[in-house]
Amino acid sequence: MNITVAQTGRVAVSPYARRLARERSLPLEALRGSGPGGRILAADVVNFVPVAAPVSSGVVAAAAAPSPAASRIAAFATSVALGALHDLLAALESSGHAFAIDDVLLRAVGRAFTEIPDAAKLGDASVALELPSRQTVFAMIPEMSLTSLRAMRLATLAGSLDETETPAVLSLRLLPSRDIRPVVMPVLPGRVMRLTVSLDMAADHAECLLTVDAASIGEAAAAEWLATLKSAIEQPLRLFV
Repeated sequence: MNITVAQTGRVAVSPYARRLARERSLPLEALRGSGPGGRILAADVVNFVPVAAPVSSGVVAAAAAPSPAASRIAAFATSVALGALHDLLAALESSGHAFAIDDVLLRAVGRAFTEIPDAAKLGDASVALELPSRQTVFAMIPEMSLTSLRAMRLATLAGSLDETETPAVLSLRLLPSRDIRPVVMPVLPGRVMRLTVSLDMAADHAECLLTVDAASIGEAAAAEWLATLKSAIEQPLRLFV
């Protein structure tokens, strides 16, 4: 039994873990929390494996069916042309308005959430930007200008706040271009989706890999989400309005 349950009669659980457990019909009392003080985290729900019932002597056990609580991972990849975005960023910089690819990616991710109804059902479109030793979470507000989003990103990078435990729908990881690229990445605890982007600005393209918990978002919706993201980046003017 969870140690917090034994002491207080109530289960200490993160909001996102509680929602995942409800969606998977898992009683909180069956979970063992790995967080501080035995708090149940999303990873405890995703990694939960039910204890198999004992098999009576002389009875051959049937092949176990996959647990409905088991995480189902789906992955999708696409190559995104960056030529139009590269030209636009260069023109803006020459006029005194500098933006980074990070700013555009965050804006494109938010736009994809607003345009895909099934993705919007996941809740607030919060995005965790993966940094070398921490994560920082952004609330993707459709009305926020790219200039404001950039200012918020730079201010966050200047600080040291780690929001790894803060719930977010998606985590975003940027990788430099290299010959060896990941073909699948795990979904991080407390997240439903993970977008890994390998940038090659010199060749004007990026390789995008989207990994999702298919128990939380359908595969068709995830594929449509990635296609929407690709379109937004390849036609970047609408991200600046």
